[in-house]
Parts: sequence; structure tokens; C-alpha cells
Amino acid sequence: MTLSLVAAAWDSIRAAAKQGRNTDALHQTRQLLARPDLPSSLATQAHRLAGELSLDNERYADARRHLRAALALTPGCAYTAHLLGLAFERDPQGCDRRAVMAFRRATRLDAANCLYRASYGRAALRCGKIKLGRRALLSAAKAAPSDVAVLRVVAEGLLEVGAVRAADAVLSRAQFLLPTNRVLTVLRERVRFAEARRDQGRTARHRQDAEHAKDGGRAVLPFIHLVTGGAAAPDREVLVRRDVVSFPRPHFPKFRAQGRR
Repeated sequence: MTLSLVAAAWDSIRAAAKQGRNTDALHQTRQLLARPDLPSSLATQAHRLAGELSLDNERYADARRHLRAALALTPGCAYTAHLLGLAFERDPQGCDRRAVMAFRRATRLDAANCLYRASYGRAALRCGKIKLGRRALLSAAKAAPSDVAVLRVVAEGLLEVGAVRAADAVLSRAQFLLPTNRVLTVLRERVRFAEARRDQGRTARHRQDAEHAKDGGRAVLPFIHLVTGGAAAPDREVLVRRDVVSFPRPHFPKFRAQGRR
């Protein structure tokens, strides 16, 4: 009878979660977890579900508490470890270093899961481990070239560290395989925007350098001359051009003022 009641309560919780009634599902889950006769296997699932629901509701401390309890009951669950990493990563007050540790645990428990590997790589980049993180991201993209969830994490991680060319290469290959995927199109637009911003920054730096490369308001430029045959005479005078620096400006047509006659 007890097992039947527990099973019925668990079925009700899963139905509520499937219908999007997260608050109701969480309330029922807490009541279920308060039962002293709850089997450990069901307690693991209940803690994991409560962690997922709390994560969706942005209650990150509650999510971590439930996920740690689930890992204590089932230490070998890679999915729970990955959820714990997300609970640290998405929390504005979280810890990137602990997110890396959780994602690394998930990757070691399930090395074939490319999403776990990509999440680990992005978290490593955020902790300053550039080579390690980039290697993990590119490895995940190579192993799952058409998995949109993996590619999203890979592209976001590469763009965060300014690896625009690498992100473009990954998304170009993915769009060839999935030409009509909307998510990939949006990610590709983000890459184009990053490229344009990078090029704009370079243009601004070149202009700034040109403004400072002046001598008393005049730009100092070498006068280039051709030398054919033997070496130039040592006493030849060195000519230096001194031109006023100029920058391109918009050209507007000049209209001559005409009065009434």
C-alpha cells in the first residue's frame, strides 16, 4: 500500500512537471522527499527533478542543494553532475571554478557526451584556461558537427574569448549540414557582427596611430626612390616628404546661392 501511494505521488509530480506546473511539482516533490519511507532510488529521481525545476525557476541555491543530495545518493550520474555545473554557471553569484569541476566530473563519467564536453570547455575558458577550453570546444564540435545544442555552446564560448574565425569555421561546417536551421542562422549573424566590430576596432586603431604619427602637425613620410645597378652613393642626400595628414570625409555637393530676379 505504501509503495502504491508513493508511486502515485511520483506519477502526479511528473505529470505536473510535464504540463509546466513547476510550482505545484516542486511543492509535491518536497512533500514526497519528507517521507521517511521513501526508497533511495526514488529519492534520487525526486532530488534531481527538484534541482531541474529550481534551475528553471532561477532558484540556484535550491537547485544546488537538491542536486548535491542526488549526487550523494548516486555519485556516478553524469547528468546530475552536468545540472550541478549549470546551477553554478547560470547563477550571477555563482562560481565558475566550481562549474568547471562539476562539468569535468560529468565529462569523466560520460566521455562520449559532446554537450558535457562543450560545457566543460566553455567553463574552462571563463576561468582563464584558454588552451584547455578551446581544445575541448573544438573537440566537441568535431564529434557532433550537426548537434545544435552542442554547437550553440561551442560558438558562444569561442565568441566570448574573441576566437571569431574559429567560431565561423565551426558554424560554416554546421550550416552546410543543416542549411535551414534557424538557431545556426542566428549564431552565424552573431559571428558576422563580431567580425564587423573587430574590423571597426582595427580601423579606429589605425586612424589613431595616423593621428599620432605627426611631427608638428605634419606627417613624416619617407621619399621612396629606385636604385638600379650598383649601391647608392653614400653622400646622396636623403629626401623626406612632409605632407599634411588628411583623413577621408564625406563630400557634399556645393550649391550656389541664387537670389530671386
